[in-house]
Amino acid sequence: MSNGLVIRDFKTLKVWQKANALEREIEALVKAFPSHEQYRLTDQIIRSSRSISANIAEGNTQLFIKRELFHANAALGSCGETRNHLLTAYQNNYISEEQYKILDEKFLEVIKMLYGYIKMLKSCLDNESVTIDP
Repeated sequence: MSNGLVIRDFKTLKVWQKANALEREIEALVKAFPSHEQYRLTDQIIRSSRSISANIAEGNTQLFIKRELFHANAALGSCGETRNHLLTAYQNNYISEEQYKILDEKFLEVIKMLYGYIKMLKSCLDNESVTIDP
């Protein structure tokens, strides 16, 4: 009785899968942060890393490509924010240089994937034909 309605599942997107895996890595990583950072850096990095996959999911569930593009762009911003928080953690010696470099590379990979996703969405938007009945 769905009348041909197809519900897209964000969990099938490789970019969401990578972002979700990174979110779990961040949550494990911050357990070693000092307790005085609990409501500062720890909270911020968890929130920004969760925002990446959440925005991808929210956008992918939208009916309109422009909305999906908006959320993909927000996910990009959250990637940048999380990378900044990782740098802060490294600069404060909460994580090692090796941990920082590995995680930073993983976030750069998600950013590249988001660029590709956005490019694909823009292509779909450009190819939408608008017909106006006279």
